[in-house]
Amino acid sequence: MKTLKVFALTTCFLLTGLFSQDAQAQIDVTINPIGALFGSFSVGGDFALTESISVEGVVGFSSRKDDGTKYSAIPITAFGKYYFNPKNGIDKFYVSAFMRFVNRKYKDNDDNDSFNYGDFTNTRFVVGVGVGVGYKVISKGGFVFDIGLAGGRAFINNTKTDDNFSGLILTSGDLMLTGKLGIGYRFNK
Repeated sequence: MKTLKVFALTTCFLLTGLFSQDAQAQIDVTINPIGALFGSFSVGGDFALTESISVEGVVGFSSRKDDGTKYSAIPITAFGKYYFNPKNGIDKFYVSAFMRFVNRKYKDNDDNDSFNYGDFTNTRFVVGVGVGVGYKVISKGGFVFDIGLAGGRAFINNTKTDDNFSGLILTSGDLMLTGKLGIGYRFNK
């Protein structure tokens, strides 16, 4: 429930930021339809600072329950993007830098399975060195298609476990990857 409250609060802040911008600001709002098919929901708002530079905030929520194992995650990502030769303002090929915070929780309630995940929380935060590339297309009607991939390094990677946990924890080390397949709409074209 705490995870859902944090997600709701973060979404409210993002939406408040979207609608409190200057009326002339160009904003691309996108969702990830592929992730939604697998229980991972995310919404992003890309705010134009100039014709070639934008700042995008993305908030997500994932939740799965499978054979007694529960998983939930809240990723919050901020991108700075530079677009090369934009045609309609913040579109076409871009490079990006990002910061990311992810809070993940796993809980295993099934004592009959062959592998015990145990109860633990994994909190990760990436600062400064994440970079990526992408491409954004804007239709004449204002519809947005954005695809991108970025990678970086986690400077803080804390894992907390229950005192009685003695199972194996698999992590991806300090590597942090993020991808985007976004569809949406451009406001204030």
